[in-house]
Amino acid sequence: MSRIYEITERVATYAPNSDIDLINRAYVFAAHSHAGQMRNSGEAYITHPLAVADILASLGMDTSTIVTGLLHDTVEDTSVTLADVEQHFGADVAGLVDGVTKIGQIHFSSKEQKQAENFRKMILATAKDLRVLIVKLADRLHNMRTLGFMSEHKRRVIGEETLEIYAPLAHRLGIHWIKQEMEDLVFSYLETDAYKSLLFEMQDRLEGLNQTRERLESVIQQALLRQGLKAQVQGRMKHLYSIHEKMQRKHVDFEEIFDLLAFRVIVEDMTTCYQALGVVHSLYRPVPGRFKDYIAIPKPNGYQSLHTVVIGPENFRIEVQIRTEAMHVYAEDGVAAHWAYKEGENSQEQDSFKWLKQLTDVLKDADNPGELLEDVRLDLFVREVYVFSRDGDIYSLPRGARPLDFAYAVHTDIGQHCVGVRINGEVSDFSVRLRNGDQIEVMTSPDQTPSRQWLQYVKTPRAKQSIRQWFRRQERDSSIRMGEKILCESVGVKDVGLDVLKKCECADLDELKVRLGRGDIGIHKLFAAMPQQRLMPLKLTGMKRTYMHAAECCHPIPGDGVVGQLNASEGMVLHHSKCNAMNDGNKQDWIEVDWQAKPGQLFKTGIEIRSQNKRGSLANVTRTIADAGSSIEDLKLNQRGGSVTELLFLVEVEDRVHLARVLRAIKGVDGVVKVSRRNRVGLSGKPETRALGETLRDFFAGRKASKESK
Repeated sequence: MSRIYEITERVATYAPNSDIDLINRAYVFAAHSHAGQMRNSGEAYITHPLAVADILASLGMDTSTIVTGLLHDTVEDTSVTLADVEQHFGADVAGLVDGVTKIGQIHFSSKEQKQAENFRKMILATAKDLRVLIVKLADRLHNMRTLGFMSEHKRRVIGEETLEIYAPLAHRLGIHWIKQEMEDLVFSYLETDAYKSLLFEMQDRLEGLNQTRERLESVIQQALLRQGLKAQVQGRMKHLYSIHEKMQRKHVDFEEIFDLLAFRVIVEDMTTCYQALGVVHSLYRPVPGRFKDYIAIPKPNGYQSLHTVVIGPENFRIEVQIRTEAMHVYAEDGVAAHWAYKEGENSQEQDSFKWLKQLTDVLKDADNPGELLEDVRLDLFVREVYVFSRDGDIYSLPRGARPLDFAYAVHTDIGQHCVGVRINGEVSDFSVRLRNGDQIEVMTSPDQTPSRQWLQYVKTPRAKQSIRQWFRRQERDSSIRMGEKILCESVGVKDVGLDVLKKCECADLDELKVRLGRGDIGIHKLFAAMPQQRLMPLKLTGMKRTYMHAAECCHPIPGDGVVGQLNASEGMVLHHSKCNAMNDGNKQDWIEVDWQAKPGQLFKTGIEIRSQNKRGSLANVTRTIADAGSSIEDLKLNQRGGSVTELLFLVEVEDRVHLARVLRAIKGVDGVVKVSRRNRVGLSGKPETRALGETLRDFFAGRKASKESK
């Protein structure tokens, strides 16, 4: 158990000017607030805030952050308010505590939504102050250390969340020891048998690995000294989860993992890093394709180092990382290593965390919890590919990213108007995976707009969210236009009073139009709210985009008597006035529609034909339909008794007049007994109705079986 005097002594060591009295007062305040509360382990609750503060002190954090670690649960779990925190400890600490505090007073429709909203709040607070996230990571790390006292279900839920979100966040901040400890703890709790088995294997080889580590440390150290290079060589064992993950990824056993050791070479300056690399490569043969220069091209979290893999003694692969002392400190503690708040200055570290700003933009606009969490997991995906713009600027994208991801990374407008790309000078497809070193040129056009198909190609949250936002804006605009039509052309007003808005639970007229246009507010509710009800036919001219469309249950066409119903997910759905669907739902929400389609636009409808079984009848009918200016969307056959075949066609026509021409032309075909429109049940037909493709497949399969039997 950590003790407050140990924490304050550590803080005083790295920051002599810290306000130790403030930390002590925060401890007393927290102990009093949590008095009587116990953890699942049976310990007093104050042990948790103390452990969090101790982790923060080990990172060298400033006084306000240490105080926040002590107070981070007071607002959530006790009667203390943010105002109390601010009164006793200042606005800086209160802001940090608020950022870490979970949302507990709001009702959520699902656990997924609660998780998404908690995460959104934390990241938006982090965008203002990175210390929020560092406190949250310390909080989660200690909770993971005591996870064994939770129920099995909670262990799994918290462990999976830690592995998917918090460990990658620690990596993004460059605090690798927290990431690695979190991963090993999750591994031990969620895959206990595999963890114990791997731990036993490692312990069995530990003595030999330690001897190899000490020998190689000496060999590399002596080789560097012979070249006049001062350096520290540190060997270490790879952590268990990374070994397990590699075994799973490559489908190999523990005996087939040969790179259990890794070495760090810490030198005085950047020039010496490259000289040391040459010495290491002269000692052992480098593995082709495994050298990475993160000094020239740092990782998005600011990490810098030279990475190489060499073939060591007994054909063991050894990873070697070469860096300066400053790079090494940053590699261990990440953003906390250079925390400018220690000196009372504003942190400049946030400028290097572009990923955090991009993630913040995504979280501000995402309204679907599933999409939000998916985007978070994608954005925390830690493996990167580095590509170049035409002007030589470097962009880091997740491995597996596509050209459109790059276009949106450059600028949202570039992505929205992208018509094509050139990769390394050659025109390429949107589905091509980007590779390290690719140079990309984006071609744009002001007339280009996003396609829903783009969502199948893009991988980054920024690209996905930008495309979704574009379509949401289009849908909102369409909803507003539809709402205006309902008000003006069906109800007969352009504006409504405050009493109507209040009855419809809308803040303003725009919200009323949007919710009317989406179908969130039923027409009957609007009529009930109006002082005088006036209902007139609603005239819809054309079918704008896909927002308004004909129902597939009855396939209405212009000229039919049609009614419309608004659906939040589909827009305005138009039905034939005699469609059975009118019996479902609230009849008051159906709108009589004067449907005026654009000239030349085609709509689907069904035709039923009964024809004699004559050779060439089907070919004659299909040719006649084409000659009448119609196209066939679908065709089904139904063999009836005697010599009559029932043909069911789904055709495209402009309106009822065009349909009449098609029907007259079919009646003139030799062998046609009867022809009529069939739109009551679409083309589902009776149970015995079979698709033409099925009939032909069975026919040819029968012929093949007959030949084989002969």
